[in-house]
Amino acid sequence: MTTYNRIKAEGKAEGIAEGKAEGKAEIVLAMYADKIPIERIVRYTNLSVEQINDNLKASR
Repeated sequence: MTTYNRIKAEGKAEGIAEGKAEGKAEIVLAMYADKIPIERIVRYTNLSVEQINDNLKASR
């Protein structure tokens, strides 16, 4: 694999990971807005309580 292709693949992987994280953040906010308990949000998103709280704080 050339250096260009390796860097391109790494950039693509990073972009996909960022997109997934943003999607989970949106899901957390929607679930919280619907008054779903944090424990259930943890179970469905596989995020920690701390990560969920960070998402909630960032949205304010």
